[in-house]
Amino acid sequence: MPVNISNLSLYRGDKAVLQNYQQQFSQSRSCITGANGSGKSSLLCAIAGILPYQSGSIHWHDSLISRARADIAIASDAILLPEFASAGDLILLTQKLWQLKWPQRLIDGFAFAPQLDTQCGSLSTGNLKKLQLILAFMRQPALLLLDEANIALDTAAQQTLWQLIAGFDGYIIAASNEANLYAAKGFALVALHEV
Repeated sequence: MPVNISNLSLYRGDKAVLQNYQQQFSQSRSCITGANGSGKSSLLCAIAGILPYQSGSIHWHDSLISRARADIAIASDAILLPEFASAGDLILLTQKLWQLKWPQRLIDGFAFAPQLDTQCGSLSTGNLKKLQLILAFMRQPALLLLDEANIALDTAAQQTLWQLIAGFDGYIIAASNEANLYAAKGFALVALHEV
């Protein structure tokens, strides 16, 4: 199983988000569905290793996911980008950190070049989403986590997103309230039930 979650318990403050959660994500494309506030984003952040969980385990190809962080990228509003940094600075930092090529194809695909000098704190919601997607896709990870990836994108950017997803070689776990849209794009739906 590419991602296997066993007996996962996750709290935010005193509130249980997930308790003894079990799930196997074996499809190359999976979409977690559930109501707002049900824990979809928290689960993706736990898989990405940026949100600690209280008990249980998450495995990626039979190894603890904590050993595979370099194989994982996430695009999520839960990741707070520094408001003072420009979009171009964050792309450059990611490029240098991961020793990647400049993602010109992604920048062009999302029509993002005019935003490169804009500070993150001044980006619109749609442009922040584009930046999150550029930062995640440019790494070409083995496991890509997409949290409400199509929300706030204009029609052209949504087309670019679906083209990128179609051409992506690794595994994708998405979270969305739009189950039918993701199912139509070939994603296996995984319902997340509230605690």
